[in-house]
Amino acid sequence: MMQLSDFETFRIPVTPTDSLYVRVAGEGHPLVLLHGWPQYGLMWHAVAPRLASRFKVIVPDLRGAGGSSIPRTGYDKKTMAKDIAVVLDALEINETFVAGYDLGSGVAFSLAAQFRERVTRLAVMEFGLPGFGYETVMAPTPEWTNGANWHLGFFTVPDVAEMAFAGKERELLSWFFWHLSHNADAVSADHFEAYVRSISRPGALRAGIEYYASVWQDAEDNKALAETPLSIPVLAIGGEVSSGPYVEQLFRPVAEDVRGAVIPKAGHWLGDENPEFLTDTLMEFFS
Repeated sequence: MMQLSDFETFRIPVTPTDSLYVRVAGEGHPLVLLHGWPQYGLMWHAVAPRLASRFKVIVPDLRGAGGSSIPRTGYDKKTMAKDIAVVLDALEINETFVAGYDLGSGVAFSLAAQFRERVTRLAVMEFGLPGFGYETVMAPTPEWTNGANWHLGFFTVPDVAEMAFAGKERELLSWFFWHLSHNADAVSADHFEAYVRSISRPGALRAGIEYYASVWQDAEDNKALAETPLSIPVLAIGGEVSSGPYVEQLFRPVAEDVRGAVIPKAGHWLGDENPEFLTDTLMEFFS
């Protein structure tokens, strides 16, 4: 079976100084897969090859992650979505399906809302949009524990967050992959090390923190973009022991046709905890 390492790779300029690392494989209707953080395109290792049997699958590393450039600014999701539009132009793709996971769902929504003629179906996973419910998960409650979403608020002060975790990337990722997991060992040791290397590059930890720190700009942008709700089909996916059916509820205000799916035996890390069920769910929706 094809592996993610078998995908053809490109380095596509998105600004005069920055580029995205992009993997492409398969034939058929285009399908873009957008990762979350602290992962990068590697997170699709068990999903993308199977989808490539039916679709032309495009797996970018978003700015600041994986093999892509690490600019100092531009981590609001509206700007990151424009990066993906440039990638589509470079690959001569006019229309595409898009699937976003975690913070990549924010990029995916912004892409679909800014370029409505280009995105014909949208899947979002394990995420709620700033401006439409994300902020409630950020707020501390008396029930918070060390497994709660404390990082959502903490990372909005990037200078402090960077100071706290610089040199402790391994410890931070150990927490991330335990956090909201069904199986804390689902991310392999090799992939864990790859993610540690990725966020240990100069500027990469700060870039990932900025994904979260952009929440206030993202909320403002999302509210403006959602003044006209999406008319395309939207599939909102949650892990059984993480967001579950809540993702569908959070996306209902921004799209007219939202349906939900729950991935069993999975927490937040869908592509590692139950990739077979996730792939089948995406295959059915996009087919």
